[in-house]
This record gives sequence, structure tokens and C-alpha cells, in this order.
Amino acid sequence: MTAPQITVDKSALENGLANMVADLIRANVETSPYKARVFSLLKGSVGLSATDAEVSLTLVFSGGSCVIRDGIAEGVDATVTTDSESIIEMSNVNLVGGLPYLFDGVGRSIFKKAVGGSIRIRGLGRHPITLTRLAILLSVN
Repeated sequence: MTAPQITVDKSALENGLANMVADLIRANVETSPYKARVFSLLKGSVGLSATDAEVSLTLVFSGGSCVIRDGIAEGVDATVTTDSESIIEMSNVNLVGGLPYLFDGVGRSIFKKAVGGSIRIRGLGRHPITLTRLAILLSVN
């Protein structure tokens, strides 16, 4: 397996969220063979927006590589829009059997926020595998 390529595009060099997400994905795929396999399978694009910080990014995955760009690109497969605290909280979701676990404190909190609308996920119905794989990559657990 080739080394994962995670690149912050020059458009996003000043985007703190983009750099944080790149570092998190990089650390996870370097320390977990499972997450490295998930990364190598991921194809598609996901927008991530932190409403309170007024910052957003687009992750473009292409089977073993990821480019992170500033802003939400037109035509992304899915978007996740929420506040900065919830983005960090999502990275703490536990994984059970390779899937995000929604039945402990962190999982229930994320689920309640999604149902209540403070976490808005567009594209989940059409791209559940892409979003699940992204959740795995962003999870520190």
C-alpha cells in the first residue's frame, strides 16, 4: 500500500480548520492500519463548515489521497455544517465494529444534535458510505 497523500491546498493554508483536519487524518492513518485501509478506499468530496468560526473546507478524496481546499466547493457529495465544538466532539465518537457508536454519551450527544438540527448533514442518504468512512478517519478512538 502506498503512503497516504494528504495535502492542504494553497487556498486553505490560512484555514485553521483545514490544517487541523489534515493533521488529524494524517495522524490517524499513520497510526492505524485499519484507518489507512479506510482512507485508501475513500472516494468523493465532503464539505465541512464551522458556523461559529465562519470557516469551511472541502475534502476531496481519491483512493489514497486527499486534498483539502478552502470553502465549500460546488457539487460536493455531502456537507456537514455545525459549530466548532461539535466538530471536535465528532472526532471523539467511539468506533465499534468499524462504525461510529451512537449509544454512549458522546454518540448520543452527536445524534441529538443531528436530530435537533444543530449538526446538519446533507447527502447522508445518497453517500452514507463516504460519510461513514470520513467519520472513521476523523475519530481519534
